[in-house]
Amino acid sequence: MKTFFAFLIFAFALQSCSTTNVMHDYDKTVNFEKYNTYHLFDIDEPVLSNQDKEIIISQLNDTLQSYGLKEKLIPKFEIIVIPEFYQVLKNSPSVNVGFGGASGNFGYGASVPISGQTKDKFSLTIEFVDALTKSLFWQAVVEVPTSKLLSDRKENPIVYAQMISDALKKYPGFYPALLEE
Repeated sequence: MKTFFAFLIFAFALQSCSTTNVMHDYDKTVNFEKYNTYHLFDIDEPVLSNQDKEIIISQLNDTLQSYGLKEKLIPKFEIIVIPEFYQVLKNSPSVNVGFGGASGNFGYGASVPISGQTKDKFSLTIEFVDALTKSLFWQAVVEVPTSKLLSDRKENPIVYAQMISDALKKYPGFYPALLEE
């Protein structure tokens, strides 16, 4: 019995740990090799401090240039970065109530949710847009718990760098084998 409760506590603790969540989407018909120059727009969203915005822009520039891309005023593609803080409602338990008549002609049921909990999240959306056609051809959304950013502000550059790295891991322009999957 003690083993069961220890396992239950471990499973609950493991479930409550939040990790980085990364979502990617891209146009499978695009020739990613032609996109070798970029222009990175400033972040206009007021949700971050100017220092955090500069850190994200710098990290993204450094990462892209390490992959051989060059920043130009007249680029092949443009990059838009959208930071966002939001809350996610966790699945809340509910109480189900139902009753019915003996003949089967009458019935009633209801589900009443018990107060749900929210989780604070931070997401960074990175969009690559063709400079000529203005069409989106690649996007990544990386989300982390807000606590990762707010617990120690000195660690923010590390968190941002990891978010950008996680976002670009599945960019087919750097990893052409991804197009074959």
